Amino acid sequence: MHDSPLHLVANIILSLSIILICAKLGGEFFERILKMPPVLGELIAGIIIGPFALGGIIIGGFGPLFKIPLDSHTGNDSIIPVDYSLYFLAQLGAVILLFEAGLETNKKQFLKYLKPASAVAIGGVVLPFVLGVFATVLTGFASFNSLMELLPALFIGSIMTATSVGITARVLGDMGKLDSEEGVTILAGAVVDDVLGILILAIIVAIETTGVVSVGGTTLIAVKAISFWFVLTFLGGLVAPWISNFFNKFKGAGVRVCLSLSLAFVAAGVAELYFGLAMIIGSYSLGLAMSPTQIKEEIEESLQKINFFLVPVFFCVIGMQVDLGAIFAGNASLFLTISFVVILTLFAIFSKFIGCGIPALLFGFNRLGAWRIAVGMLPRGEVALIIAGIGLVSGVIDNQVFGVAVIMTIITTVIAPILLSPAFKSGKSGLR
Repeated sequence: MHDSPLHLVANIILSLSIILICAKLGGEFFERILKMPPVLGELIAGIIIGPFALGGIIIGGFGPLFKIPLDSHTGNDSIIPVDYSLYFLAQLGAVILLFEAGLETNKKQFLKYLKPASAVAIGGVVLPFVLGVFATVLTGFASFNSLMELLPALFIGSIMTATSVGITARVLGDMGKLDSEEGVTILAGAVVDDVLGILILAIIVAIETTGVVSVGGTTLIAVKAISFWFVLTFLGGLVAPWISNFFNKFKGAGVRVCLSLSLAFVAAGVAELYFGLAMIIGSYSLGLAMSPTQIKEEIEESLQKINFFLVPVFFCVIGMQVDLGAIFAGNASLFLTISFVVILTLFAIFSKFIGCGIPALLFGFNRLGAWRIAVGMLPRGEVALIIAGIGLVSGVIDNQVFGVAVIMTIITTVIAPILLSPAFKSGKSGLR
């Protein structure tokens, strides 16, 4: 009886209720008491109730609230330390959040600032990657003796390049700044950042698998990723009015919203499965393509109500994946490990500030605008966690290095909303 499908579903529903209650209470506390973005409360609530903290405690005859699932292939703990059903709901929230962000973005503004956004993305990839490699070698967790011994540093470098646009989109959306010059530049920069990050990761995985770099394979990945994004964003915009007119023929309640969401899910799934891009890039690009259409406002209003439920789950589940104790699991000394955490985190913050801020200054933004863009590109979030998980599963990095990467990720993810909110409070233009 206890193994029945309904019993499993009931467990997931109870887990979901705990996540929603804690996420909303955490968000309320941070927003009303601490005067900070609610996303911070949702993230920290996830850390507290996650399987590595209170959620992993066994009380009496009751098992842990959030048990780490087993990997069906290896029989060991999964690299995703939450139930796959909850992880699915969280990722669904991210896809819908970015679809809404795309709808709210002014497409003309997006195209106008695509050039500075590309410069911001390149600076926000190159400098973090170099400093990530340097920090790993400097603290002795990798070396230049051979290409294989350098692999952990290359993986850390790729983790450092990540930008979690979901965090920034949530904060900017709450402040009504998604359509600002800086907001559009950040979102466009994050799209380009994701394409570049995928290429770097593909090269590193190829080195780990074959020991050499395949120029042809890397070029193919680049062409596929850029082509998909171009077709979805630009050519998709040409057919979007036809899609809008077709959807308007349906008069049933919620039909147009469901059909639009279905297209967003198709774009997200195809981006991930066939073109190596993150799902959120697919949904954002489709939202951007449909942003000038007639049904935009109707879809947007409905999505906001859906996101009241799903988006807090997304951020809380991100927090639940954080294992702060992982840094003590390796063979390196505590002093060396803590040094690695401090150096890597400082480099992670510095590299985005300089790597993204200076290109923004060079392309017409003033100091305030460049600061807003640099802060908006700071959080690593779930993107970095996914890359770190790939490195851990492949054996390139161990639990200790993984833990260091996770701590760097959570610090940058938490700092960004703290700095981003006051950066936009002045209301002044960020352009010279």
